[in-house]
Amino acid sequence: MKFAVLTDIHGNYPALRAVLKEIDRRDDIEHIFCLGDMIAIGPDTNEVLETLFSRKDVSMITGNHDEAVLALVNRRRPFIRKEF
Repeated sequence: MKFAVLTDIHGNYPALRAVLKEIDRRDDIEHIFCLGDMIAIGPDTNEVLETLFSRKDVSMITGNHDEAVLALVNRRRPFIRKEF
């Protein structure tokens, strides 16, 4: 089984669309794993999420940006890792 791995999309829908077009063009990739940071920074968070959630061949986990935004939405303080 061949699979694709996506990370750090950060709301960049044009880049996601280009990568998915290439993945879909291939016949050998059976599944896509998205390893977080789908949202924030770029302007197209909604389009990124709609696209990823609409596909049956994508599994996702949240990244630190995703978790921070979810914390704020749920009125919790986001966890911020402090560097030493």
